[in-house]
Amino acid sequence: MELTLINIAKDLRKSLRTVQRLAKNGSLPVITKSTKSGFIYVVPLQAYIEWKNQKLAKSKECNFLSDLDFLKQQIDGWLSWCKSGALTGKPLSEKTIELYKYCLNYYFLHIPRRYTKTPLISLEQSRLVLSDIDPKSFSLKLNIYSALKSFVKYLIAKNIANATLLAELKQLSPRRVYPPKRTHCTLEQFNLLLLEATKWHTGQSQYDVALNSALVSIIGFAGVRVSEVCNLRLQDIDLVNKRLFVYLGKGKKNRYVGICNQLHCILNEYLKLRPKSEVENFFVTFSPVYSRTVAFTRFTLLQKIKRLSKRTDIKITPHGLRRTFATIAANSGKPINIISLALGHADLKTTQGYLMTSQEEVVKEMQGW
Repeated sequence: MELTLINIAKDLRKSLRTVQRLAKNGSLPVITKSTKSGFIYVVPLQAYIEWKNQKLAKSKECNFLSDLDFLKQQIDGWLSWCKSGALTGKPLSEKTIELYKYCLNYYFLHIPRRYTKTPLISLEQSRLVLSDIDPKSFSLKLNIYSALKSFVKYLIAKNIANATLLAELKQLSPRRVYPPKRTHCTLEQFNLLLLEATKWHTGQSQYDVALNSALVSIIGFAGVRVSEVCNLRLQDIDLVNKRLFVYLGKGKKNRYVGICNQLHCILNEYLKLRPKSEVENFFVTFSPVYSRTVAFTRFTLLQKIKRLSKRTDIKITPHGLRRTFATIAANSGKPINIISLALGHADLKTTQGYLMTSQEEVVKEMQGW
């Protein structure tokens, strides 16, 4: 059975001229038939039904994706799927979930103003948001792209978006333009940083000094991550057997790390001054807000390392100290597979990326040949 353009115009409740325009520009699946007076357009019934269903699906998708309030209502469900692993089969950490939530809100906040009802999540809109980010901020761009891609996967699973949207977004996968900023210390700089951490300054208590020294040492001598430092418990530090237990590190993996003699002495001194508290965390600090001792936070650690960096004029971050551990260990001849296991890396290539060597270090090393 075949339909004429007049039949289609009545079904769509549109003018015949509009339907003729759709036929001429190829939107309708028409067939041209010759007549005595010229030719006419006809559309096979089955082809028309499929075309109409596809058009309705696109219209429905456009209505969903152009409604900001509706999309924001989907965020909690999406994050719940990320947390449980229902989306990819692998549960995401709380840190990643918070990052995804921030990045998606950033995306919605920076979408250009719209004058027509267009989808908020599309190839065009995503390109505008990502291209407006400074090329030097590669990590921000990559995190927004990853969060957006994850959210679209959720919308597809809920039949809110079409799978073609995800394929389109893959065209925008960010590429690094500027080399990453990787900080690390030389052995001399690390010793200087450690020395500064042991110095008392006005307004500090003896515990503050011991805390600073222990923080720099446990990252620089053991290579643990910032989150792992904050999550360390008293029971995880075994000074008798000189080893440290990292409970549920990155990727929910456990591992043991050795404690060298210098770190052993520093941690012993720290425990002598650590305030008695019901908090089981190894590192604690006094909170003037709660008027009691509380668990150490990531922000507090970043601030303390930042102050030490400023005092010594050595540009370093907590993660830079972790790179320092890897670099110093490698330069002293330690096997890279041992360093990799100590850092908790699953791939040796990741460890190799941590090894930093400056031009000055190359010259100094070659002068001793």
